[in-house]
Amino acid sequence: MKRATIFAVLLLLAAGTRAAAESDDATAATEGKVASLIEQLGDPEFAVRERAQQQLIKLGFDAFDALVEAEDNPDPEIALQAGFLVRHIRSQWTRDTDPRAIRKILEDYEALGDDERLPKIKELAALPDDQGLEWLCRLVRFEKSPVLSKQAALAIMERKPADEAAWDHRAEVIHRELSRARRPAAQWLDAYLKMHEDPAAGIDRWAELATSEQEILAQHPRQSSSQIVSALLRRQVETLDALERSDETAAVLRRMVMCERGDSSSLVELINWLVQRKSWDAVDLVAERFAASFEVDAILMYTLCEARLAQGNRELADATAKRALEIHGDSQQEHLELARRLTTHGLSRWASYELRHVIGLGPTGSPWDTDARRWLATYYHDKHRDLEAGDLLRQLLDAVESDPAVKQRVRAAHQQQPEVGLATLRSDMNFYLASHAAREGNLEEQRRLLDLSLEQNRSNVEAIIALYEITGDDPEKRAELAKYSADFIEYCRSRIDADPNDPTYYNQIAWLVANTEGDVDEAIELSQQSVDLAREAGDSPSRLGGLLDTLAHCYFAKGNYAAAVRTQEEAALLDPGTDAIDRALARFREHLDRQNREKE
Repeated sequence: MKRATIFAVLLLLAAGTRAAAESDDATAATEGKVASLIEQLGDPEFAVRERAQQQLIKLGFDAFDALVEAEDNPDPEIALQAGFLVRHIRSQWTRDTDPRAIRKILEDYEALGDDERLPKIKELAALPDDQGLEWLCRLVRFEKSPVLSKQAALAIMERKPADEAAWDHRAEVIHRELSRARRPAAQWLDAYLKMHEDPAAGIDRWAELATSEQEILAQHPRQSSSQIVSALLRRQVETLDALERSDETAAVLRRMVMCERGDSSSLVELINWLVQRKSWDAVDLVAERFAASFEVDAILMYTLCEARLAQGNRELADATAKRALEIHGDSQQEHLELARRLTTHGLSRWASYELRHVIGLGPTGSPWDTDARRWLATYYHDKHRDLEAGDLLRQLLDAVESDPAVKQRVRAAHQQQPEVGLATLRSDMNFYLASHAAREGNLEEQRRLLDLSLEQNRSNVEAIIALYEITGDDPEKRAELAKYSADFIEYCRSRIDADPNDPTYYNQIAWLVANTEGDVDEAIELSQQSVDLAREAGDSPSRLGGLLDTLAHCYFAKGNYAAAVRTQEEAALLDPGTDAIDRALARFREHLDRQNREKE
C-alpha cells in the first residue's frame, strides 16, 4: 500500500474515532443535562420547576428513558411530574419540522386505539425510500404497547432495501435511533442488520430471539401474537434457505404451524407463504391441524384449493372447491360477499367460481345475477377472455329482449344500482367484443364496436382509451374523442365536488389522462389524492392496489419509470390476482431496464 493511501486511511480512521468520541460526549452531556433537569422538578421554587419542565418537553424523546425511570423516584413531586411529562412526550409523536406526510400519518396517533394504530404503522412503512424509518424506530422504542412496538419492527424488516446504499442508510438510522433501546423489537432490528452483513454469524442469534418470543407468547400472550412469532420464524427459514441449510428448516416450519392459533387471516397468509416455498408437507400439516376450521371457512378452503393447484393436484383442488361451495348453500348474497373477500385475498380464480354459481342459481336479470355477470365479465377481460365476457352480458341482454319478466327484473336492479342500466350493459358488452376483435386482428370490427360502446355510454372510459389507441392522426376522430374526454372529466370533477372524500373520480381522471393525453402532472396529483383517501378510509388491499396501478401508469406517462416500477410493485403485492397489473409491471420494468442501459 502506498504511503499516501495509508495516510488517507489513517486520517479517515482518526476522523471516525473523533466523530464517535464527539457523539459519545454529546450523549453524555445530554444525559447529564436531563438528570439535572429531573432533579429540578422537585425544587422548592416554582419557577425552577416550571423552567425544568419546559426544557424537558423541548428535549422530548431524548429525555424519555430517564423520565420513565424517574416515575419511581422517591421524591413524590419528581415522580408525579415525570409521569406527566412521559404522557405529554408520548402524545407528541411529531414536531413541526417533520415532513408533512409524516405529520399527517401521526397527527392523531396517540388518540387512537391499538387496532387503529397498526394501519398507521403500515402507512409509515409504505412511504418510499424509507422516509418513515426514523418514526418507525421511534415507535419501536417508545410505543407503550409491546405488540405495536414489535409490529413496527416487523414493518421495517418487511420492506427490503433497494440496494446496499439503502441498506447502509437503514443501518445508520436504526443505530442512531435505537442504540440505547433494550426492548425485544430493538434487539430484533440489531440482529436483522447483523444477519444481513453475515447471515452465517447472525442466524444463531436470530434463532435465540425467535425462541425467546415464542416463550413470551406462551407465558405472556398479551405481549405478543402467533403472527409475530410466525414472522420471526419465517425470516429464520428464509435465512436458512440462503445458507443452504435446508435440513434445519423442517423443524422451524413445524414450529410455525404449531404456534398458529387458527385465525383465518393468519392461516391464509401462512399457507400462501408455504405455497411460494413449495413446502407441501407443511401445507398438509396446516390442513390436518386446523381441519375443523377449514370445514366452516370458505376463504381457508379456497386458499387450500390454490395450494393444491400449485402442488399440481387439480383433482383434489376441484374436490375441495366443491366442499367450499357448499358452505353458504344457495344464498346468492353470501356467495357474492364471499367472492369479494376472495378477491381481496388475491383468490380471483375462486371468486369467479363463486360468481358462476350465483349465475347458475338465477333467475336471469335479478340484482344478484346482473351483479355477478358484470363482475365475472371484468374477470374474463383481465384474463383476455373477452369473447366469454361479452357473451355473459349478451345472454342477459338477449333475455331482456325476449322475456318481459327478465326486463322487469333488470329494471328493478337498475333502481337499486342506477349505474347498471341497459345502456351501460350494452356499452360494456360491445367494449369486451371490441377487445376480442382486436386480439383477432379485426381492426374494422373493433372500431365499429367501440363506436357503438360510446354511443351507448359516453362515460365508458375504457372505450375512450381503446379508441384513442387506434385512432392515429385523424383530426375529425381526434376532435370527437377530445369531446368525449372533456365531457367525462367535467362529469368526474362534478362528482368530486359533490363528495371530495370519494377516491373514485380522482382516479378516473388520472387513468384517462395517463392512457391518452393531457396534464400528466395534474393526473399524478389526482391519483396520489385517490391513494391517500383510500388509505385513510382503510379501503381493501385490492382496491388500493387498483388505485396504485393508476398512479404507476401516471408515472410511466411522465417518463419516471423508476417510480412507475416501484408503485406498480406495491400494486401487485396488494392485488395479486389481477393479470393486467402484472402485465403493466413487466412493461414498466422493460422500459426502466432500457433507460438504465442507455445511461451506462
